[in-house]
Amino acid sequence: MTPTAFLAYCAAITLAAATPGPAMFAVITNGVSRGFLRAFMAGVGVAAGDAVLVTLALLGLVALAQTFEWVFLLLKYAGAAYLVFLGIRMWRAAATQSDEPQASQARLSRSFFLGASIALGNPKAILFHASIMPLILNLNTMTLADGLLVVAVVISVNIITMGLYAALAGRASGWFRTPRRMRLMNRFAGSAMIGTGALIAAR
Repeated sequence: MTPTAFLAYCAAITLAAATPGPAMFAVITNGVSRGFLRAFMAGVGVAAGDAVLVTLALLGLVALAQTFEWVFLLLKYAGAAYLVFLGIRMWRAAATQSDEPQASQARLSRSFFLGASIALGNPKAILFHASIMPLILNLNTMTLADGLLVVAVVISVNIITMGLYAALAGRASGWFRTPRRMRLMNRFAGSAMIGTGALIAAR
């Protein structure tokens, strides 16, 4: 892989990761309502799911992924249902912020699952990776090291991009300290999560 092709691929993946979408919105909503750590774990889940998709594309399993489309549909609906569930819980939540780190840590796996299911539940993403690679990279001359580097780029770009969104959203959560602001934020974020879940299910 030439340095020019590598930089071009990094730019394309960064642009795709930074583009507003369900994954970015889920991370931001988690950051505002639950703080940086929960949002960051959702971003790590997005990175893990995207890494699986790019690996499938590299291995030439696009046709196989299309054959087993029901797996992606199952993941998509699971992620959408979880978003709706979180939205309903936020609507009904008390207007207080939890300061219990243990409780937050116990739910980190749920945030990771949310991010991963959103990423894996988008079968168009694997087609994006499969279509962008031949345009930028010379797949005929790619080595195992090149393939690992591509996967590493996807993971790194997603974690950095989603981490920035999580940090900004986490800082914004400090503004929601009064019960009234917290209640408004819960209603807004809950509605946004329900809407995002419905959008993901309908796509």
